[in-house]
Amino acid sequence: ERDLPIEEVRVGDLVRIRPGERIPVDGEVQSGESDVDESLVTGEPLPVQKGQGDKTLSGSLNGRGTLLVRVT
Repeated sequence: ERDLPIEEVRVGDLVRIRPGERIPVDGEVQSGESDVDESLVTGEPLPVQKGQGDKTLSGSLNGRGTLLVRVT
């Protein structure tokens, strides 16, 4: 595992999203669970629970859990 600039992230890469981090990419959760604040993107005021198979939107804010996301 290593930190990368967003310019180096490619479709198909796995990205770990730690608690409290902004989600930098659209993708699909491979493992982990967390509540995600998508209000900046969707306008929905309540956090959405995310788990394996769920889609993520770049710009969302991860809650208390850790997510492993495959970049789409």
